[in-house]
Amino acid sequence: MVTMLSRRKLLLATLLTPLISWAGKSSAPPRLAVLDWGLTEMLLALGITPAAVAAPAWYRKLIPVPPLPESVVDLGLLFQPNLETLWALKPDMIVITPQHALLKPTLEKIAPTLTLPTHTLAGFITATRELGAKFDRQQQASALIAQLQQTLNRIARQGREVKLPVFLGTAVDTLHLRLCTADSLPGNVLSACGLRNAWRGSAGAEGSVLVELTRIADTPAKLLLFVPEDQCDAMQRWRQSPLWQQLPLTRPQNLNLLNTQFSDTGALITAGRFATLLNDRIEAWRNE
Repeated sequence: MVTMLSRRKLLLATLLTPLISWAGKSSAPPRLAVLDWGLTEMLLALGITPAAVAAPAWYRKLIPVPPLPESVVDLGLLFQPNLETLWALKPDMIVITPQHALLKPTLEKIAPTLTLPTHTLAGFITATRELGAKFDRQQQASALIAQLQQTLNRIARQGREVKLPVFLGTAVDTLHLRLCTADSLPGNVLSACGLRNAWRGSAGAEGSVLVELTRIADTPAKLLLFVPEDQCDAMQRWRQSPLWQQLPLTRPQNLNLLNTQFSDTGALITAGRFATLLNDRIEAWRNE
């Protein structure tokens, strides 16, 4: 256990080194309003604090690192921002995603917009490079990307030795799981760490799909579930239920729980955090 914790801390420290080294060292950036939590994460990782963010309380709940200062203005909902607040803020630029296309003409009456890809590992790598180029943070952006890729490559060397594929997601109730698909950020990280995603069905609209547990229960696979703090009691009941004790996938030898809040709305720092969590599991799985 001590060894695993030490390795996890080392991996996290490696990933956060660019963030710590460059934060606050560059010239003052323009005033930015951001309507996406993943892009907020990337700006903070590059040493740029947005003037305003949509639903900042939810960012703080779902994405612990990098921390978002309390001084950041709350813009309201991700896809229904408070336009009066935006007008009053007078931002130099509004950072959005392709999903804000219908809102873009309205936003551009307030300030120029910057549209960046999100949701996938490749998308956030592209977004990080574009942010670095736009705001003179090329060195920081390159370092963040390089550190993550080195971490993923190192973990993948062991991950490829794991024999069984992995279902990844969260439990909704006793009978249903929400699984991460291959084209989601967690799914991308799973693959980059040398593991195979056991879900081979539909991709889902937002990188996840709701599945009946009994539909996949006989699949030879590992089941890795994120368990946020407010779900711990429910998870304990589900694990003790006759159904979960009977189904092969939810038996102790296949069921793995990550007692942590994890959001697929994060970006590269979030991807690195997930990779370090996977690393601990991989070390156990590869020896089975």
